[in-house]
Amino acid sequence: MKEGFEKVKSEINSKISFWNNVKSRKVKAGLIVLFIGIVCLKIYTTVFTFDWFTNLIQSL
Repeated sequence: MKEGFEKVKSEINSKISFWNNVKSRKVKAGLIVLFIGIVCLKIYTTVFTFDWFTNLIQSL
């Protein structure tokens, strides 16, 4: 379990290091927009799938 924590900590440190090495504000803004877009798409598809699944159950 301790190895898992170490792996997560090293992964977080690598992401922070990547973020700190990006110098362009445009690239940082693009990464933020991309991240928000992926999260919104995931939420949308989850809600759409859940709604479809609920309608399927109700039709049975």
